[in-house]
Amino acid sequence: MRLTGEYGIPVYAMNDLGDSGCSSEALDHFTLRRPEAWSAALVPSGTARFIVENCVHTLQRRRSNVAHEMSHLILEHEFEGILFADGGCRELGPEMAAKERQASDLSGELLIPMSAAITAALSKRSDEEVAEQFDVSVRFAAWRMNASGARKIAHRTLQKRAAGSRG
Repeated sequence: MRLTGEYGIPVYAMNDLGDSGCSSEALDHFTLRRPEAWSAALVPSGTARFIVENCVHTLQRRRSNVAHEMSHLILEHEFEGILFADGGCRELGPEMAAKERQASDLSGELLIPMSAAITAALSKRSDEEVAEQFDVSVRFAAWRMNASGARKIAHRTLQKRAAGSRG
């Protein structure tokens, strides 16, 4: 993602961390046994930041993971403490959940801008076509097209155009 370069944020694959103190058990857990349990993290290092990503995800998923973490940086979110409970599940309080929603919304805008989503919806593009056009997963494309309201906006616009052409 070019944005990381513009902000000077290095991105490291999790399997590159083996020499930096990350245990082989942790690497096996997140890459082999439960790869869906963790995607990426924006890591503070003094005044700098870097992103660590789960390298076993598809390239499209990795793009959305990095966009999400960059969104936290752009939104200047500060995080304190760990996000995982003792059982390994994410535990988010209301403030953290709000920050996650903000980052998700901004990452959606970064990868599929609202105007492009509306254009795709007006062209009646499928989720698969949108995913291919923007190099994102089909799941991400479907989420963005629906969560942004692009399909509802397009539907209403097309209805108004049809009504106007009859009148």
